[in-house]
Amino acid sequence: MPIGRSTTPHPRRHHHRRLGAAVLAACALLVGTGRGAAAPEPATGSASPAARPPTGSITTVVFDPDDTGGPLDVRAVRTHVDAATGHATSVRYTVRTQDAFRTTDLHPRWRRFVLELDTDGQPGSERNVAVFARDGRLVAELESNATREVLAELDVRRTGPGRLQVSGTPEQVGARKVFWSAEWHRRGDDECGSISGWPVSCQDSVPDDGWHRLDRSVWP
Repeated sequence: MPIGRSTTPHPRRHHHRRLGAAVLAACALLVGTGRGAAAPEPATGSASPAARPPTGSITTVVFDPDDTGGPLDVRAVRTHVDAATGHATSVRYTVRTQDAFRTTDLHPRWRRFVLELDTDGQPGSERNVAVFARDGRLVAELESNATREVLAELDVRRTGPGRLQVSGTPEQVGARKVFWSAEWHRRGDDECGSISGWPVSCQDSVPDDGWHRLDRSVWP
């Protein structure tokens, strides 16, 4: 998405856009029903969950272009599910940025990652995971969007210079669909600092439009 200039800490999705996407998908399906017709290629920045095996693992990846200012411009997000007898046993979410960033650069409010979790299939998200640094230590807090209560502190770790991973049980972080947002604001930054004295944050959401739908085994 283009450079986002907003002071809203939790961007929300515009659900009416999904209807347009569904219509386009239906049109593509009708065009491709002729004999010998080539199957349409998937849209950039989207991914469909793999077929769900009785046991084993499921991995999906959504890529995002180099399109946002600040060090937290997202390159890709990944969901990895360990499953047994068709049910998830653990869930790992990974975010990777275009450039490297330091853990100590992150902040609970101004510079962080947020993973939104839709658990009931209705518009909006019921829980989110906020990832930031506290006293130099990486923290991932599972929060209720209704009460802002911190429900749990999840396992989070750096897996590379521009990558981190959050893990939890299906009861904690299972969801029907998810999206990531990266928020970067630092006073003095040309793009993500301030304009005419007003604070400006650069934000990147993945997927750019809509949500990333998860396999049924991850549903709460």
